[in-house]
Amino acid sequence: MIDLAHVIRETGIRLCLDCGKCTVVCPVAKYDNDFNPRLIVQNALRLTGGDVVDTAIWSCLSCNLCMERCNYNVKYTDFIRALRYKALQEGAKLEYNHGGILQTIMHINSNRDIKVAKHSWLPADVELDEKSDTIFFVGCAPYFDIIFSDLETRLVDGTIGALRLLNHTQSAFKLLSNERCCGRDLLLIGDLQGFSDLAKVNASEVSKKNISRIITSCPECYYTLKVDYPKYIENWDVEVIHISEVLAPLIAEGQLQIGEINKKVTYHDPCTLGRYSRIFEQPRLILSAVDGLQLFEMSDNRERSLCCGASPWVYCGSTNKQIQKERLAQAVATDAEIMITACPKCQIHLKCAQKEKNSDNVASIEIRDMCSFVSELLLP
Repeated sequence: MIDLAHVIRETGIRLCLDCGKCTVVCPVAKYDNDFNPRLIVQNALRLTGGDVVDTAIWSCLSCNLCMERCNYNVKYTDFIRALRYKALQEGAKLEYNHGGILQTIMHINSNRDIKVAKHSWLPADVELDEKSDTIFFVGCAPYFDIIFSDLETRLVDGTIGALRLLNHTQSAFKLLSNERCCGRDLLLIGDLQGFSDLAKVNASEVSKKNISRIITSCPECYYTLKVDYPKYIENWDVEVIHISEVLAPLIAEGQLQIGEINKKVTYHDPCTLGRYSRIFEQPRLILSAVDGLQLFEMSDNRERSLCCGASPWVYCGSTNKQIQKERLAQAVATDAEIMITACPKCQIHLKCAQKEKNSDNVASIEIRDMCSFVSELLLP
């Protein structure tokens, strides 16, 4: 069982001074009058052994906008995650979206005896170096494309684009043949056992192949492998790099040339890549290297970027849709033709909102993956 007193100390939650800054910036609180970060804290601090955790904890997006604004560095999203773990330990039943298929896939993936065949999409022109000690961590894009085929996301195109970009820069890498989901969504809902099981299987596969470096294009995989795995996996001594950290320096040094396209675009900062990982400028540098491309910023960008309304595949409802439509409206307001992002989940949730009824005003803007977009413009 979770030691709530320890969590309260570690997250500094008692430093919450009831100033209300978290509530003011919270995108959920804006559309859900029953959601109030301060009240969740106050209710949690009153908990005794047999009390039930406030069900409002499941509405939090874990977008970290509140922590960006907090003057006392209260680790609110960590506190929420601990409360979720406590609730699950006490038998809480969750409302899973999409029939719970995402959680099912993650739990199946944690079985060490299962061999994962998720690279059938790999095109013949992508070159792999089986002697390399670097892997490209694919993530769940192949699964997402099947589950969300109605959205026509083609998320795997972003993965292929990333691989082609690495080939173009002559970066040696291979794929992990038995790669599993990184497990971040299980961690976010408080399923620590499920996350730990997945992490251990991935760590075992990485160790077997003597991998010392991981490159990924998925922000959630990046943060989870880089920050969360060391907390749960002993001797996890692997360098983890986001692909923008590979490409941006090469562009800055003039070693990577990208072609030309006359388009107006805006860039959406994924929460996990931006506020969590502090990668704001690298994607913009990459896009700015495209001749003829005009990059326009949304009203909320970088540290203040509005979340795509994503959840760890639980309790996604009307509030999430309103947040998504607000973000799309911000993109449309820039007069951009294309909204570019670096996160597959952002693409899923924003495209889903575009297909909602009464979404004509935000359905016109095209949503693209950064790596897929840029790879199509590579000079020979």
